[in-house]
Formats: sequence, C-alpha cells, structure tokens
Amino acid sequence: MVIVAEERASRPYQFDIEPGAESVCPFCEGNESMTPGEISAFRKADSPPDSPGWTVRTVPNLYPAVVLANEAPFAQIAPLKEASPGFGVHEVIVDTPRHILSVAEMTDSEVEAMFRMYAVRLQTLRSEGRFAAVMIFKNVGQAAGASLPHSHSQLIALPFIPVSLRTELDRAEDYGKCPWCDMLQAELRSRVRIVEETEHFVAFCPFVSRFPAEIAVYPKRHEPYFEEQSDAESAECARLLRRTIQRLEKSVPWIKGRLAYNVILHTGPRKEFGPYHFRFSILPSLSRAAGFEWGTGLHINPISPEKAAARLRKE
Repeated sequence: MVIVAEERASRPYQFDIEPGAESVCPFCEGNESMTPGEISAFRKADSPPDSPGWTVRTVPNLYPAVVLANEAPFAQIAPLKEASPGFGVHEVIVDTPRHILSVAEMTDSEVEAMFRMYAVRLQTLRSEGRFAAVMIFKNVGQAAGASLPHSHSQLIALPFIPVSLRTELDRAEDYGKCPWCDMLQAELRSRVRIVEETEHFVAFCPFVSRFPAEIAVYPKRHEPYFEEQSDAESAECARLLRRTIQRLEKSVPWIKGRLAYNVILHTGPRKEFGPYHFRFSILPSLSRAAGFEWGTGLHINPISPEKAAARLRKE
C-alpha cells in the first residue's frame, strides 16, 4: 500500500542550513503564527491560543500525508489495483517550546507532558469512531527523516488497519493469547537483552532485532492502549524512554554529529480488531537498507542484541 502526498515535497528543510546562518524555526515559542492554528495545547491559564505561554502544542501538519477532505480525482489505475483518496488526520505535536533536537535533551517534566499530550490526542480521536488505527512517531535527525531540528512528534490516524499491524493482529489471534506478554516474560527470565527495568516497564533489545541497537520499551502488565495507563505509569514510562535514549546516544560515540533515530508508539487499534500490547520501538539510524534488504525484505544486523544490550547497560 502506498500513500501519494505531493504536498510533502514542499516541506521546509533546515538541516542543510550552514552553521551560523539565519533561520527561523516555526516550532519555537514566539513563532506560533508560522503554523496552522493549534488543535490542543498545554499552556498558562492566561495565555490565548496560538501565542507564547505553552509547554506542548498540537497543530495540523502543514504538509499532510492524509487529510480529512480529499477532493482530488481518482487517477487511472492498472488492472487489479484499487485507489482511494488519502483520508485521515495528520498532526504535529511540538514537544517543547525549547529549540532542542533529541528526547535526551528534554527534562523529565517535558517528556511527561509530551506523553500526556499523546494520551489526550489518542483519546480524542478514538472517541470520534472514524479511525481504525492511530500511530504516533518521532523522526529525530536528518538520517531519520526529520525536516526540522526542533523536537516534535507526528500523529497519523487512518480509517483502515495498516498491513504490518494487520499481520501482528492475525498472528496474535492464531497464537490464542497475548504473544507479547509471553515474549516479555521470556526476556525477563533470561535478562541477557534487558537494558533497564523499572517497577512497571522494561527496556530491552529485541531477540534477533532488525537494526543495530534497536530497543523496545514495554509495560510489564498487559495493556493494549497507551492512553489507558495511569498518570503515574505514563510518567514512569516517559522517564524510562528518556533515559534509554540518553544511554543510546552515549553508546555510539563514533557517530559524526548527533545520532539520528526514530521512536514509534505502537498502540492498539479499535477494540473490535483484536488484542494488542502497547509498546515503543526506538530505531537508531546506524545502518541503511541496500539491495539485499529491498530485494528480500530481510535485514542484516551487524551487532547482536545481546552485545548491544550489554553495552547500553554500562552507560
């Protein structure tokens, strides 16, 4: 499945601006007029919308991959292919008014507020009943696909179940119970791939992971939906995610410049589609797909998860 969104080609790109050159960041506090009007924000009680005084701010993506109203005509399609307008919601969550790049630079209170906004937007969109799946992700750094060097997240809500999620749900149904719970218990027993553990969460390098130093963060108890955890659990998870990314950045000193990475929140689809177990994936941009990967769908990982976890634990 492919989403064609030609507007994305017009996105501003600031990573290639020469050091010292003048650039204005649309996500910095004071530049609210450079973005579409805010959908939701945590802000001081006396500050009006679309003005300074906020801590986390959600706005429509100015260059969306999907839109609520798509009047573009259907293109001529090849036999046996189907096409439909790219319906959905695409939002940007500006994580902090400070001009920083990485989650590692955020304070505990900032990353906790970012998670609270995730929950607010997920709850709101789920209540509408129009969307089958909602995903939240972060692209941090040029190599990870970010166009602006200011920490932000993206949310995309879709009216259908994406192929990768559908595959996970089908496998879980065939398994007969939550496969993620069983996998997590096996990791906690062996402990060879554990990076850090808290009371309610665990960060570990998945068995035969696809990418070097790939990390997953799971709740220990079975919880399908990120937004249904308690405030205390959300704060605990936020702090663990921040520390894990700090460990990751410290463990790869050979990288020239800042480490680029992706963070993906996997949270359950609409309840009728089956059981799930929410978690985060942290994917550092330490290797690139080449001919073999594109041709086979297989991945070559030059660092075993066991060695990656051992190195990360030391940081």
